[in-house]
Amino acid sequence: MFKKVAAVEALVVIIVMVVVATRKHPDGALKLGAAFPLTGEVASYGQKGKRGIEVAVEEWNAKGGVLGRQVSIDFQDDRNDKKEAVGIMTKFATVDKVPVVFGSAGSSVTLAIAPLATKHKVLLVSPISSSAELSTKGGPFFFRTVPADDVQAVVLAKWVNDSGAERVAVVYTNNSWGKPLADGFESNFKDLGGEVLLSEGAPEGSSNFRTIIAKLKQLTDLDAIVSPTYPKEGGAFVRQVKELGMKAALFGGDNWGAPEFLKIAGSAAEGVFYTAPSDTHTGAYGPFAKSYQSKYGEQPDVFSAYAYDAATAVFKAIEAAKSVDPTAARDALRNLTFTGVSGEISFQGNGDLKSEAFATKTIKDGKPISATQ
Repeated sequence: MFKKVAAVEALVVIIVMVVVATRKHPDGALKLGAAFPLTGEVASYGQKGKRGIEVAVEEWNAKGGVLGRQVSIDFQDDRNDKKEAVGIMTKFATVDKVPVVFGSAGSSVTLAIAPLATKHKVLLVSPISSSAELSTKGGPFFFRTVPADDVQAVVLAKWVNDSGAERVAVVYTNNSWGKPLADGFESNFKDLGGEVLLSEGAPEGSSNFRTIIAKLKQLTDLDAIVSPTYPKEGGAFVRQVKELGMKAALFGGDNWGAPEFLKIAGSAAEGVFYTAPSDTHTGAYGPFAKSYQSKYGEQPDVFSAYAYDAATAVFKAIEAAKSVDPTAARDALRNLTFTGVSGEISFQGNGDLKSEAFATKTIKDGKPISATQ
């Protein structure tokens, strides 16, 4: 009698466990996480990244998923806030126990969550964060499909030097993206024989640059201003530089191509120059762009392409490892090589791309175009 009751109780427990598991993952989906700024001042980056990943997920699910499981991405809005992102990452790692997290956009945010990826052995893959600091501080579980900024610094310095500018000033967003890029530019520009007359950082979120601009106006024979700034700061800086009548050429970093920069700078953005990750299009880009356009009614940008390739790389690595174990997937990712929509995808030991490229851009008629056109 007691054996029968125990057997029945055990069966009930098993049924309850199955029901709970089914409720949590009703379709047996492979659940992954993503932390991007989906609202706020740099939301365009997060939205483009989210959409690129979604296109990849839709394509893989239509083919049967990854390891036979449909993929489900839990997109969370970190609002480009480090504390918010840390909370999201902690939940992903300790409660949801996802093996992979995509994110984030802002390099300072990604730097804040990278130690958690290392601690909990969660694969962290960013299609947007480009800070040179991540090359050494990203940790053993960090990868990115966007080129690192140490390359951007070289390209920017050479471009400014080739333009004929010999004496420049540097104004940058004083965070983990802006300062390393500014420092890298200065070092490379000086190696090329250039002179940096002034270098000054502004806190993230700054909107008034008139004190700095007053200093710039005191500099004699200033050929150019180089300004690795976030969209909000960059837009305000460029607008105020033009309002105060300065004529020096303006060069910025990749954030100057963002819609937020163009909105804040307005007509003052016309004719500025900036470096940006190269929007190389492979043969695979056409079908991707068509799917993206059909789904969202807009053309993808370079970060959408990087995000699509980030998702594709993760899915390929999991399939190669025949496991969703983060360590196994990481090891497979390190040995992965394929032609993505943005170019050749393969990784260095620190998670950076082996093949990295930046393009030169300008703003004409309110739109970003190649500076070589």
